[in-house]
Amino acid sequence: MPKDELLPGVSTTACPPRVVCDAHTAIRGARRRAWLRDGLQLALLFAVDYLFVYWPDSRMPFLDRAASLAALRGMNVAIIGHVWLMRALPKWWARRIAATWCRSEREKFLR
Repeated sequence: MPKDELLPGVSTTACPPRVVCDAHTAIRGARRRAWLRDGLQLALLFAVDYLFVYWPDSRMPFLDRAASLAALRGMNVAIIGHVWLMRALPKWWARRIAATWCRSEREKFLR
């Protein structure tokens, strides 16, 4: 099926679209901020773990030591899962969206 032209007599090969915004620096900055945020979250997590493990009197209010450590383990799993999921979900969404593209659109991003 032939592709409809936007304007009669105008082809995109003779007049390629002009790049208005270079997103590489914005993407690089966003990735850097995300790595920094994840690093600070994990550093805080390890600091709290260190405090709980090496200070025997540490506990959560209304819980004994064993229940506090069990709650801490659960929070560790939840925070690490959150950090991992925030990295994985955008990739999964992008793959799902890219699956609807035609072959030529997919090949543009593989070059």
